[in-house]
Amino acid sequence: MRACCLILLAWLPLLATSQNEKELQAIESARRLLQERPDSESYTISLASLYLKAGRNQDAIQLLQGYLQSKPMSAKALRLLSTAYLRKEDYAAAKETAEKALKAGTRDSAALELLAMADLGLQESDAAERLFLEALKLNSKSIEANYQLGLLYTKQHKDLPEAVRLLQTARSIQPNLAGIDTALGAALLGAGKISQAVDALEMATKTATNEPESYYLLATAYRRLNETEKADTALASFNALKKAEADRRAREMRGKADYEEGVNLLSNSDQLDKASAALSKALEEMPDFDPAYYRMAQVSYLKGDLPQALTSIRHAIKLNPFESEYYFVLARCLEDSDSKAALEAIDNAVSLRPGVQDFEDLSRELKLKLTGKPPA
Repeated sequence: MRACCLILLAWLPLLATSQNEKELQAIESARRLLQERPDSESYTISLASLYLKAGRNQDAIQLLQGYLQSKPMSAKALRLLSTAYLRKEDYAAAKETAEKALKAGTRDSAALELLAMADLGLQESDAAERLFLEALKLNSKSIEANYQLGLLYTKQHKDLPEAVRLLQTARSIQPNLAGIDTALGAALLGAGKISQAVDALEMATKTATNEPESYYLLATAYRRLNETEKADTALASFNALKKAEADRRAREMRGKADYEEGVNLLSNSDQLDKASAALSKALEEMPDFDPAYYRMAQVSYLKGDLPQALTSIRHAIKLNPFESEYYFVLARCLEDSDSKAALEAIDNAVSLRPGVQDFEDLSRELKLKLTGKPPA
């Protein structure tokens, strides 16, 4: 059973285009506020949080690291930095930062949970257990501590009645949260409460329809109740999901190999057609792989096919509107045909990643072209 941080899952990127636009606007607004007051803790935390929400973990890390150079005892910044490291699965860095956060601030439940999650990632389960228990003494209603400790006990087949209690507490606080029903079903199954396990696992298959483990556990529970037909159906769903998962991984492996071949061929102007063919193969395997569309745009740009380059780079931006380089390529494609739209594109690039010389230079060139005078 895979441990996952529920706090962090709440910050997964949102994919709706209108929501992406709102997030970009929020990031730009927060960045401007921070420019006015670069020493502001609240503005730094706000921008870093927006970066994390948008899935821009490295940007959040760089921002927080920079702030902590001058304010090394900011507990809030340290906690958020630890969270960012957890998102990147850099558990050693997450642990070191969480320990600093505890020394810099109060020993509260949230800080202890961050350190415990880092310990879990480092396979230090005894230390994680102690920390989660301490966190629960401070906040018995913590979803994260109840869930993670219950999950840990379930995986260890240790004190299963307590695991059930912890997971039921987590579910009562946050019903229908992905992962809790599966963990609760596993704990109930281990504790011999089969009918209750079926109820939890049936709910799990409704709230997380693509999670194979829920179906496997449900099949096991049905068999213990001698409900063979239901068990066979659940097992068939498990097998179908595992096959789909294996197929997806195989497609990703083939697609990434084709992508790497295309990128390598891009460096040779005589191999652009071959690069395009390799990247096209990558997109057949991974239709939503935005870096491949970005590289396809580069190929088309180098071949002088600006309409196709525009189509490709716009598709890349639609899939991932938080990559600054995509807007730079868009601006390059538009600079001769639509200077105003090109300037808007490069402004997005500058907003997403300030200080990049190529971005700044193109922005100045376009402003000079539009106004006839260099920007102030």
